[in-house]
Amino acid sequence: MYKIIFLLVLFYNSTLQSSEFPKILGCFCEGGLIFGKVKSNDNLQINNKKMKIFEDGSFIYAFGIRHEKEISIILNGKQKIFEVKKKKYKIENISGLPSRKVEPNKKDLLKIKNDRNKILVAKKMGETKKLFEDHFLMPAKGRLSGVFGSQRILNNKPRSPHKGIDIAAPEGTEILSPSSGTVKLVANDMFFTGNTIIIDHGLGLISIFAHLKDINVKSNQNIKRGQNIGSIGMTGRATGPHLHWGIYLEKIPVDPMVFIRN
Repeated sequence: MYKIIFLLVLFYNSTLQSSEFPKILGCFCEGGLIFGKVKSNDNLQINNKKMKIFEDGSFIYAFGIRHEKEISIILNGKQKIFEVKKKKYKIENISGLPSRKVEPNKKDLLKIKNDRNKILVAKKMGETKKLFEDHFLMPAKGRLSGVFGSQRILNNKPRSPHKGIDIAAPEGTEILSPSSGTVKLVANDMFFTGNTIIIDHGLGLISIFAHLKDINVKSNQNIKRGQNIGSIGMTGRATGPHLHWGIYLEKIPVDPMVFIRN
């Protein structure tokens, strides 16, 4: 088990008073995400990149699987530097997958491209208001069988890092929405992810749920935290029944465990 630390940060020094900078909720760590509020007309930069400030003053930043060891936050010309906690990721060996699910043929590659385009569209900025709660629910009861960021070796062939967590449970186990949002994508029989749901939590944050047996929601449906959205299956690329749950800030993967209250 690894510990997830939630940081509530106040900034104090002679040039940057606490009243001039917001509280920030999140994890300054690889795989982490930070969220806070400023004035809508403030100038905010993170690592020299001008940040989008939403209408209510919210801003949000994701670190990705790998990140530099420090982060620079500049508010209206005043800077603070913070350390980013590095993570040591596991190596996961998975065998027994159908060979086509590891080395797709030409017809499969066309389907994969079409599936990915649908997912990329769903990851784009949608709702510009914060719909999510600060702490998410675990979407299903079961065994944590796959962790975020692990280097995956599938049928003895290295593949890209795992961009979510896997929860192993019997087929038909209910899946609950971990937070509020709007259904952005409902897709059946995707090549890798099988029956798939994507929920927009606002501010560019989305959840993806893969390998489902049943889907109990429709596109554009408003979803509440804890609402049943489907059931665990083993559709797509899977060796057994489980839920793959991924979170992205647009295209940047975030460790779902950062959002779970310990």
